[in-house]
Amino acid sequence: MQHPLRQARPDDPFLRYHLDESQVVDFLVDEDHVGFIRAGRRSGELWVSALGDDPGRILEIIDFLSARRQVDGIHVHDHVYALLPERLRIPDPGHWSIWLITAPDVAHDLSDWARGAREIDAHDARIDPLLSHSDSAYLMAGDPSIRRWVGVLDGPRLVAVGAESDIADGIPHLVSICTDPEQRRHGHGKAVTAQLVSGAFERGESLVYLEMYAGNKAAASLYRSLGFREVGRYRSGWIPGRAPRPAREPA
Repeated sequence: MQHPLRQARPDDPFLRYHLDESQVVDFLVDEDHVGFIRAGRRSGELWVSALGDDPGRILEIIDFLSARRQVDGIHVHDHVYALLPERLRIPDPGHWSIWLITAPDVAHDLSDWARGAREIDAHDARIDPLLSHSDSAYLMAGDPSIRRWVGVLDGPRLVAVGAESDIADGIPHLVSICTDPEQRRHGHGKAVTAQLVSGAFERGESLVYLEMYAGNKAAASLYRSLGFREVGRYRSGWIPGRAPRPAREPA
């Protein structure tokens, strides 16, 4: 049976593609506005999320849930964030966007681009050092949630990498896509992404999605050229006065 949060907002991209129901520890449904508290995937911090267009109702939901248990961070739609009261506005919030692609969206045959990347071992010792160049990678080599890793090799060097994970209802989620800074602008990121997308579609998946910093114009151009489209923007960050714990994933 579909979770009540998804029943209330069936077309919300965050709920459809990002939400892991196992992490939800409390929630509230107010017609087409919803809120929930969930644990971070890595360090156990608690995030309060509220989704909807009315800032007044969003604030009521956040206050209601925050009174039930202490939370560390907040997450709302991009256009709602600026309307929140000062006590909930983080000085430098994370700004994330969700992009997705379906088979009909694919701009053209991905095989030429995908040919430059190949599947690599999930425990490859070269993965984590390469991902140290990424500010957003949070799933590393050997993580059990990863279905497959792919990479681009230059001789023995791993110069680009990316992975596919399952989070929400088994929907393929592309994560940890990173290119060596010295090897950028050579199409390696496109090769990795094309290999992951084509592999998912070849086994019968209907869509693939990913998340990225909303301000990353180079990545946006790359994903758009493959056929991805942006479907949602969100802001998230630590509530003022709360000590941040290590967490690199999008909230």
